[in-house]
Amino acid sequence: MSSSFRERVEVLLQAFEEGKTTCRSSEEIKEKLSLPEEAGKEERFKAVVEALCKLKIWSEEDCECEVHLPEKSDKVSLVADMIISIMNHGDGNDPILDFAQQEMINKICGYVGYGGEAKAVFLPGGSYCSLVSMICARHQKFPEAKETGLDHPIQVIASQHSCASTDQGALMMGIGTNNVIKVDFSVITPRELVDLIQRNNIFMIISSFEVAEDGTVDTIDKFSKIMRKYNIWHHIDTREGGAALLSEKYRYLTDIFQDADSLTIDFHTCLNLNQQSSLLLVKNGNQLSSCSNITEPFQSGRKTDGLKLWLYDQLDGLDEPATDFVWNTYFQSSNEEASCASE
Repeated sequence: MSSSFRERVEVLLQAFEEGKTTCRSSEEIKEKLSLPEEAGKEERFKAVVEALCKLKIWSEEDCECEVHLPEKSDKVSLVADMIISIMNHGDGNDPILDFAQQEMINKICGYVGYGGEAKAVFLPGGSYCSLVSMICARHQKFPEAKETGLDHPIQVIASQHSCASTDQGALMMGIGTNNVIKVDFSVITPRELVDLIQRNNIFMIISSFEVAEDGTVDTIDKFSKIMRKYNIWHHIDTREGGAALLSEKYRYLTDIFQDADSLTIDFHTCLNLNQQSSLLLVKNGNQLSSCSNITEPFQSGRKTDGLKLWLYDQLDGLDEPATDFVWNTYFQSSNEEASCASE
């Protein structure tokens, strides 16, 4: 590795650590990048890097009170991204990167309580994870769709709190957003759910992982027998709550995960990792390979984003930052209110 490369990496790291400076417009950035023609390559490199790493274009949507998550993860995942970029070549990944990623996958599957038949893949974003889970669910209910397609509409039931990825998945699969039925799982009764299923071609139920201020978890356990009876796939979008899996103190909150057919966890949102670090876990891993030969193996030619999580685990450990995140997200406000009420 040449000395000039090392010097450029040092410039990058220094710019990254110095924090952001707010600019009011893109024109201001262009002005900062206006260098004399005689400027050398290294001077131009430094100016470009500093513009990318240190300048932030202000917008009215910016919040003055930003949440600052642990700084260590930023630096560790930055290093991991550099390793991935250097070691990924052509259509495949370096075997050592695949090893590290698989080690992380095995650990997380163990935390969930999935057996040896489970599989998991890091994909580019939670929306992509949701889409692939929908493909798996459709294949379980309507396996013929893989070759012949479907000549009738099918529907998915989703929590009214679900994010836009459910509608996006329905759009990309050709199901149509009108066939996404939004319900409030805390209100709907088992009888009403059965009625919905019998009047439609439901192939999947998507719920969200929600933790109440008193530490209770919203579940759809009361519908588990119904889903098994009608062969309906259950996917949980864990949102930031997936961090509880990595916390020894709060892992009990995720006991409901082991009964789900699939899960999505966005680690970059809860651990402040560089985008992206989204994981799809599937209880019956064979569905990942049988639903489409196009999507297997998923990791071929794809960045090994799991290295960011693995490296963070190796260097700093995941338990403490995950515990802090769960506390700050779900419990801090309610405890502060209780403390104020007692004074």
